[in-house]
Amino acid sequence: MPDEQPLTLISGGRRVDPVRPAGAVFTIKDVAVASGVPQPVVAQLVPRVWTDAGWMYTAEQMRHAVRIGDSIRDGTYLPPGE
Repeated sequence: MPDEQPLTLISGGRRVDPVRPAGAVFTIKDVAVASGVPQPVVAQLVPRVWTDAGWMYTAEQMRHAVRIGDSIRDGTYLPPGE
């Protein structure tokens, strides 16, 4: 984010400040590019965090998306609940 203002997480109805630099800083586009998974699939399969800037992803959520992308490509992905 160009303005570098802290994001605010909404967690269980309460605000948690600040979350930068280790918090939710990746956009859905960032996650889709890193994982090789289309944005609509990322939105359905990867947990995300609501911030003042909108839906964002943490580094751990980014790693989760990359693992999903790898398993989709190698044919081992099982959707949740299967």
